[in-house]
Order: sequence, then structure tokens, then C-alpha cells
Amino acid sequence: MRMHVRKKGYRKGTDSSIPNVFAFTFIRNFLTDKQYEDMRREYFINNLNSKQVSQAMQDIKWLFKEYKGLDVVTIENTDGDINKIIL
Repeated sequence: MRMHVRKKGYRKGTDSSIPNVFAFTFIRNFLTDKQYEDMRREYFINNLNSKQVSQAMQDIKWLFKEYKGLDVVTIENTDGDINKIIL
């Protein structure tokens, strides 16, 4: 997994690797932690049981293997700085 950061006004950005363990941990926490319950509701994700979380994680790991370079998340702040998370 890679993270690409580009500041406003610059054509080139910087890429850095993120260990998949961090990505998988964040995703699992997002799917199970009460702290993210309101955010999950915004994305129409109900509370999942352990079997559903395991299935979602298997599907996500499959995406990581099959689709290299897939742009997962792009965040642009109000200053115009761009952060991309890429598989």
C-alpha cells in the first residue's frame, strides 16, 4: 500500500509505503469499533458480527492482491493539498 502526498502549487508529490498491517488494522477497527459507529452509519454500514467482518476483510485482502495501483481514498483539504491512499 502506498500513500501519495502533493502540496498545492506543486506538480510532483511524494510517495511513501505503508505496511499492509496498518491498513488492515485501520479497516478492521473502522468496521468494529464503537468510535466509528456514526461514520459507518453515514456510509450505510450497520454493525457487523464477527463473521461479516471476517468476510469483509477477506474481500479487501483479495482486492489488495488483484488490483495493484487501485486508488482507494483521495482526500483534498481546503488548502488544496492532496493525500491519496493507493493499493
